[in-house]
Amino acid sequence: MKKGRKINSLIVALLAIILGLINQYFHEGQYKVLRVVDGDTLIIEMDNKEERVRLIGVDTPESVHPDASKNVEAGKIASEFTKSRLEGEYIELEFDVQERDRYGRLLAYVWHNGEMFNKVLLREGYAQVATFPPNVKYVEEFIQLEKEAREGKRGLWAELPDEPVVEDKTEGKYVASKKSDKYHLANYTHAGEIAPENRIWFDSIEEAEKAGYKPCGICFKK
Repeated sequence: MKKGRKINSLIVALLAIILGLINQYFHEGQYKVLRVVDGDTLIIEMDNKEERVRLIGVDTPESVHPDASKNVEAGKIASEFTKSRLEGEYIELEFDVQERDRYGRLLAYVWHNGEMFNKVLLREGYAQVATFPPNVKYVEEFIQLEKEAREGKRGLWAELPDEPVVEDKTEGKYVASKKSDKYHLANYTHAGEIAPENRIWFDSIEEAEKAGYKPCGICFKK
């Protein structure tokens, strides 16, 4: 009897190992989403430990902020949307220039079933664009997706009143590039090297730095 139990236990253990290896084979290069923190932040399993992932280029309303007054119903809705799509699922990560932020979180474009979830959030109206150079690989696509979601009143945009159209600036005192994290004096030589389609104009230093840009070390020599 005892011998039979030992054999059964051994078979169960071997099956568990085999199933684990099969699972690892089919999900190689993918990471399991252990839980969704909020609409744009996940906890995944990577290299046998938990890692926090912040989706690049998007921002959903607050739902788990330590200051409860900043949490809103829209944040809960966005969080539930992400949870319904990703929790317990396997994802792939695509990195940009900067792999981690100052909090140690992984910064990534999250792919699920062949589709980038960052884009899904914007397309379905559960997030808005939040650009933080130098991670700006898909910024133009993201802006277009948010624009279409707003115009189509999808997701969280459904209840918002129509907003006035704001045209992009074509001049200012300072200029930056979509492909860099530095801003320059508009009349400085280096500013002229930025391709016209990549230029972002600002009227003040405060405006440039609020958008995530840092001063050029050459333009602003101390």
